[in-house]
Amino acid sequence: MTVISAVRALCVVLCLAGCGVEAATAPSPTVRDPRHPLASPPPTVWSPSPAPTCSGPGTIVAAGLVDAAMGLRAQTVTLTNCGDEVRTVRGYPRVRLLDADGEPLDIEIDEGAQQVTTAVKDPGPRTVTLRPGRSAMFAVVWRNTYTDLSRPPALGTTLVVRGHRVPGNVDLGSTGVLGVTAWEPVKESGT
Repeated sequence: MTVISAVRALCVVLCLAGCGVEAATAPSPTVRDPRHPLASPPPTVWSPSPAPTCSGPGTIVAAGLVDAAMGLRAQTVTLTNCGDEVRTVRGYPRVRLLDADGEPLDIEIDEGAQQVTTAVKDPGPRTVTLRPGRSAMFAVVWRNTYTDLSRPPALGTTLVVRGHRVPGNVDLGSTGVLGVTAWEPVKESGT
């Protein structure tokens, strides 16, 4: 046994000895009066949006869940061709962010999202052809940072993409910047 291995083993023994680790036991169930506020499970705070339906232009737009870590938020947005014709999307999506009153927020759209973060891959602008049933996607990224007291926090509740309104919460803080990556095809499973 090397000196380093011996030191590690000693540290583990000392840590466990000092922790006073006891076996955990399952809590016993508590029966409550059905009228008690804690008798039923708490209400669900988030519920998924109803499934989008194919609209007049023959497309469906849906947003994925927001991935949030250390103030950085990322969300994928997918457009599916649900019509009978071939469609194309090009370059960077044109998006608008609306507030709770349906008014556009005065924000900067960062094509490529490099002002927001370098952690999100931007495939670069190109034309994506969508046969019926195929999809394309892009990512929206933002930071929930509030450092400018002269600017009120920007909170978007609707993202508008190609005429579709996608509900959600985009909490830009005082940054005023929403990053978008370019359209890219969604790979079919098995390819």
